[in-house]
Amino acid sequence: MFNLLDQIPPEEFSELKEQIKKYATAMGGKNPFLNLLDTIRETTPHPLTSKKTVLEFQSGLMKWNKQIFRNNLIELSIQMNARNESSSNLMPLSSHKTYKNVSNMLRSLSPLTISVFLSESPSVVLFKTKAFRIIDKNTTQLEPLFEILFFAPMTTAKKLVSLAFDDSVE
Repeated sequence: MFNLLDQIPPEEFSELKEQIKKYATAMGGKNPFLNLLDTIRETTPHPLTSKKTVLEFQSGLMKWNKQIFRNNLIELSIQMNARNESSSNLMPLSSHKTYKNVSNMLRSLSPLTISVFLSESPSVVLFKTKAFRIIDKNTTQLEPLFEILFFAPMTTAKKLVSLAFDDSVE
């Protein structure tokens, strides 16, 4: 079973915690950030499939630059579940029967960028994140922040947010 927190290298994990702390602080603290995560989890159908490409939450809004079709989200979910402890790569081998579908899905979703704004200042971007890290033509990984925002279990997300605000944990 793939566990996001166990798979992030220590230096990246530290960087992700700092990033989450910075973004949560810009939003007004831990609770507004957790509220955003709750809103994402409670929205049905999945917010990324919204034609409006906007999600309103208690203290602001989240926008993304392109509509995602349900079949691409399903394919992404399948690839995320197919990851294992030894590799976080979403791209299958070129000889694999799903290669063409996954390659098309990743090409379609690769320009996806998420932006978060506060209600009081909707023209000021609090933070942005891309969906993927494209390392080379055979290696594509999910951005950890994107995975935390949209796909990680809420318990994992809460644990990471708590770790980000706990200065005594290294």
